[in-house]
Amino acid sequence: MSKKTASAAYEEILLEDLKDPAEAAAYLQAALEDEEPAVFLLALRQVAQAQGTCGPRKPLQNTF
Repeated sequence: MSKKTASAAYEEILLEDLKDPAEAAAYLQAALEDEEPAVFLLALRQVAQAQGTCGPRKPLQNTF
């Protein structure tokens, strides 16, 4: 039996919490307050994943 890494367990809990619209809104608001735009983009991806509007991150592939 393998143990989950701490970061995997954190992400699982985070995604469960972000299913709640109020939690998701607060999370995005906090991310907007950061000066780095990438913080908001990551938060937006995590909320979308939690809400079921996108799947987990996958490596980019050439689709041409």
